[in-house]
Amino acid sequence: MQNTRSTIEHLLTQYSEEEPLNFHAVHGFMTALAICPVDLSEAERNDILFDGQVSLKAEDQQALNQALSDVARSIDRQFNEEEGFTLSCEDELDNPEDEALFDWCGGFMEGHFLNEKQWFVEHEQEVCELLLPVMLASGLFDEEPEFQEILNNEELTEDMTSQIPEVLMELYLLFNSPEEATSKPVTKGTGMPKSKGGKKGSHPRKKR
Repeated sequence: MQNTRSTIEHLLTQYSEEEPLNFHAVHGFMTALAICPVDLSEAERNDILFDGQVSLKAEDQQALNQALSDVARSIDRQFNEEEGFTLSCEDELDNPEDEALFDWCGGFMEGHFLNEKQWFVEHEQEVCELLLPVMLASGLFDEEPEFQEILNNEELTEDMTSQIPEVLMELYLLFNSPEEATSKPVTKGTGMPKSKGGKKGSHPRKKR
């Protein structure tokens, strides 16, 4: 995976003149698509990853496609193995203020926003509650009262972010093998609203 990461990060920084996603954000983005797939053309996908239109050399586009396929296969394999799912920033889960976790969750929400309505067609309440830890850690919703209340409780915030791998597994099962899902959200009900969209790259708590 290290070579895959190096390839992705090199190409993103080489071609983008804006603020491209970094590897953690790409991993989060691809994880969202693994849970609830979206049909994207190569150009549409690149626009998201590079934060704008780019024209890659043929060999670089091939290398990027291969690296992203490797990430997608790794994600799918983890969702289907007993060991469970691991974020690319797993070591940062205990620190809600860590930039890598911000980036991962921001990338995930980027994928979520692409087809937000589809996420809530079935199991709406369960999906809303399961998304809460990722939404919280993304920093995109810090100004909303529901999230401010949680963020004011450091212990609760850390507890919720530590649950992210588990809620991702539950989301994957709800969308792909609903008969295996527990139908019991890991997080307790909080009256959380649907995500209501968000602004790409906006991390109010992120230190740049």
